Amino acid sequence: METKVTHRTQLSILAVGLLSFIGILIETSMNVTFPTLIQELHVSLATIQWVTTGYLLLVTIVMGTTAYLLKRFDSRTLFRFAIGCCLVGTVLCSLAPNFTILIIGRLCQAISTGLSTPLMFNIILTTVPKFQLGVYTGLAAMVVSFAPALGPTYGGILNHALSWRWIFWIALPII
Repeated sequence: METKVTHRTQLSILAVGLLSFIGILIETSMNVTFPTLIQELHVSLATIQWVTTGYLLLVTIVMGTTAYLLKRFDSRTLFRFAIGCCLVGTVLCSLAPNFTILIIGRLCQAISTGLSTPLMFNIILTTVPKFQLGVYTGLAAMVVSFAPALGPTYGGILNHALSWRWIFWIALPII
């Protein structure tokens, strides 16, 4: 193993970290949009909660399969698939005319986050020298914990000032 983290590895960690951040940010920002979504999509609270519940359920399932997937596919392939899922899901959500399209988009995003978060830690644990592991795992943990802290504020401001759809539109260039 190298004694220094390469620029390429740093960029890989940054890219996967941003994807994880966006997935978690959007997930937590949707909670504050429930009253608006209930009115616009003409569904009940019990139904609209699946925007978050279904997302978290699928993230958990996908995370549980990531170790298997990393043995079958290389990190680059999984990352590309995660990016594709995130892009498709984000576009579907931003254009969703009804609840069904919104939930399909959210489930695509869940696959992305379920892959990217463990992938970020895997890249760190397999490429970073032992003496730098604390720094890199700490930064990764900050990415995962900072997004939920910002999410409700991000979602609330956009939902109030523009529309809930802007939660997704703003994320697209970052993806």
